[in-house]
Amino acid sequence: MATAEIKIGQVDDVQELHRTCLETVPDRYIRSRDDRPDSDNVCALAHIPVIDVGELPRGDELNKLRVACEEWGFFQVVNHGIEDELLDEMEKLTREFFMLPLEEKEKYPMAPGGIQGYGHAFVFSEDQKLDWSNMLALGVEPAFIRQPRLWPTTPAKFKETLKKYSVEIRGLCQRLLAHIAETLGLAPGTFGDMFGEAVQAVRMNFYPPCPRPELVLGLSAHSDGSAVTVLQQDMSCAGLQVLTNGRYKSVEHRAVTNSEQDRLSVVTFYAPAYDVELGPLPEFVSDETPCQYRRFNHGEYSRHYVTSRLEGKKTLEFAKINQTTTAPEETCGCI
Repeated sequence: MATAEIKIGQVDDVQELHRTCLETVPDRYIRSRDDRPDSDNVCALAHIPVIDVGELPRGDELNKLRVACEEWGFFQVVNHGIEDELLDEMEKLTREFFMLPLEEKEKYPMAPGGIQGYGHAFVFSEDQKLDWSNMLALGVEPAFIRQPRLWPTTPAKFKETLKKYSVEIRGLCQRLLAHIAETLGLAPGTFGDMFGEAVQAVRMNFYPPCPRPELVLGLSAHSDGSAVTVLQQDMSCAGLQVLTNGRYKSVEHRAVTNSEQDRLSVVTFYAPAYDVELGPLPEFVSDETPCQYRRFNHGEYSRHYVTSRLEGKKTLEFAKINQTTTAPEETCGCI
């Protein structure tokens, strides 16, 4: 979809809206009643599985990882080997970026319909409901997906720190995928060999306080198009809601806001190379469990994902063999 064809209408910067001390929010941010954050169908943060990466693959930890992937598609990791100082520095510099004057942040604009730069991603029409958040999204690896003009030069150490951070997160993703392969009875290197020159991107989200948080969403409900997503969030004000739960699937989730405190997150997406062909592995297809998804090129799926608005797990229908039947909602392509 060419950006020239996309008209997204007026998209206000929500930090600037917050600074005007609004008592309500513009209509374009107000969700329908069944799409508001007071839904009962969410999972409490306290119940999300915790995986000790340092214990993998020893003892019961590998089984805990298998259960987390099967029943949740989402888990917290501890003892992951990334230094706290680096995590804190990345969070600090990200916050400093979002605190810059608007005219400085707008030097790195996200084009209408684009997915890199500062602004609102996944907006494709003038009447689409908007999320109460600002974001900075950047391609990291391979080098050809980077757009250097969109990498902020302020704060001064932002680029340098993001590069170090991304190397460490990439290593964590690779370790997790090796252990996830083991939980499936596969060789640890299965996914690493399959992925080729893996694609990595980062998105930083900032959610300012909202005068009517019960009417808006910080980020629309969706499931990610990546193989592994690593979320670092400001735990002083958690706002992620994990929606619903089936073998190893991408979980639907969304972000909410509050009226008192801002919230920050740094999200890394790790996926196969664009030229990799994906589809269910032969080990998981039988007469009892017939193939649910077609084979397709990952670049083809990625283009479909980034040119569709966030809408639950709708993008998975791209890969289903029969879109009129209800199939288990598994992570696309991996299993």
